[in-house]
Amino acid sequence: MKDKKIIAYKNERIKKIAFNLRALIREAVMDKWMKLHREKVKNKPALQYIKIENERSDLHRALQASICLCPGCRQTDRDMVYNAPLKHWFCTQCAQEYRDFYHKEKAIIDQGGFVGDFDEFFHSTFL
Repeated sequence: MKDKKIIAYKNERIKKIAFNLRALIREAVMDKWMKLHREKVKNKPALQYIKIENERSDLHRALQASICLCPGCRQTDRDMVYNAPLKHWFCTQCAQEYRDFYHKEKAIIDQGGFVGDFDEFFHSTFL
């Protein structure tokens, strides 16, 4: 996939359908995730417990990497932009906030300042 791909809907009907579909997929994944959690709680042998926990982790990772959910704000009803280095979809608002934050923190660093735990690679992927 290209480095930057933006999914932005112009038609309001199509936008509503797409956002509702994302929310529906998110709910289905979370229902399955919770069902596995309830199954895990029942005294299961260690091997079954590990298998269930691995399946829950796989579901969570798939949802996080999908276009259905922004990992920054967890919203499902926004236009999305694909970040190829991170292999995740972010909403356009979060992507813009990460870009702005990068420029602000980079300016402080360039002037010899200290910014704490600034992850330059992460934020630079939004440029």
